[in-house]
Amino acid sequence: MSVIDSLKRPEHTGENRCVPCTVVNAAIVALAGLALGVLWLPAGFVVLAIGALLVYLRGYVVPGTPTFAPRLVAAVGLGGVFGHDDEPRKSETLDANVDPDVMLSTLLDADVLVEREDGLFLTDGARDDWESTMATLRNASDDELADAVAAALPFEAEVSAEFDGISIDGPSMSVWISRPQAIADVATLLAVTERQVDPMVSLAATKPLRMFAEVCPDCGGPVEETTVRNCCGGTAGIYDSPEHEVLGCADCGAVVYEFGDE
Repeated sequence: MSVIDSLKRPEHTGENRCVPCTVVNAAIVALAGLALGVLWLPAGFVVLAIGALLVYLRGYVVPGTPTFAPRLVAAVGLGGVFGHDDEPRKSETLDANVDPDVMLSTLLDADVLVEREDGLFLTDGARDDWESTMATLRNASDDELADAVAAALPFEAEVSAEFDGISIDGPSMSVWISRPQAIADVATLLAVTERQVDPMVSLAATKPLRMFAEVCPDCGGPVEETTVRNCCGGTAGIYDSPEHEVLGCADCGAVVYEFGDE
């Protein structure tokens, strides 16, 4: 495989190319090239050439572009120009509108959580089931994971693999979640619902239970508390400039849970 082939991202180019993503990135590359060109003309040409090549081969160069470019275009009133005038996503997480106290008491009664003097913890049985399911889903392709999400959801929804994550469009929510979050959330839905918990309560528990992760849903590496800059919708890894607290994988950099978003 050549260097050029290794750079290509067919899921974001060709017929899959997002026009707003391309336009926003082209503008960013142009501005960066012009700024450097003022200081040193050859540097400006190099940035323009490399940036244009990457946008052509990969669809975008700025991390997380697919999560913010369509919204940016819509925010400035150009959504219709690029075919992105649909209703904005209603949520960034699987929100079932369940009272938190009801969810907590239900999870305690179902032996999913246990309360000790030093706080709440997953029970051993719930953790074993949760991590076992995550280990199985870890080997799934993106399309297989999308199918698993669709099967686990307690409502009908259009689910597809998009932008290195999973897009969910249902009757009461429209969300995009990263692959690691999708793996963890499907595992939660299966492990909790199997304990005779109402599926909507299980759905509400998906994000909170990610706080108890000890292994990365996507690679199996250790999860630790760290910080990450909220770059492009929070989709970047843990190795960006620090700004807010997260649970992230020490091996692959995946963000599993972001604190302070409740």
